[in-house]
Amino acid sequence: MKPLLFAFALAILGSVIYHTGQKLVPPSVQPLALLMGAYAVAFALAALALPWVQPAGGAGVWREAFAGLATGSSLRAALVLGVGVLLIEVGFLLAYRWGGSLQWSAVVVNGAAALILVPIAVGAFRESFSPVKGLGMALVLGGLALLARR
Repeated sequence: MKPLLFAFALAILGSVIYHTGQKLVPPSVQPLALLMGAYAVAFALAALALPWVQPAGGAGVWREAFAGLATGSSLRAALVLGVGVLLIEVGFLLAYRWGGSLQWSAVVVNGAAALILVPIAVGAFRESFSPVKGLGMALVLGGLALLARR
């Protein structure tokens, strides 16, 4: 399997587990306390997986893995990523708690986010844009409009 397809497969599997888990949260659970517990599990799993995804092995694996976080740009990226993750988590948790549908909530959020990311990708990251991609955006907008209908 190609690395990009493998990465997509991991993200798809994670998203299915994530959204199913979010939908199963009882209303009595405090959302931020739940997220703290979920992050503790994710932290532990990442710590266990680190030796297998870090190129170097041995005793220096931890030092090498975290050496990249010592720069200012890495710390800023971690801060931005952390804020984004928290907003996604709380947003979906509240959406499902308030009656959001498991079958379309992620489609709406990811479709809308994709549309917002296009100008950021083109302007800030110099990614290419084409008429075919514009047609894809129009299809996403049409899909969102259909999903919004009751």
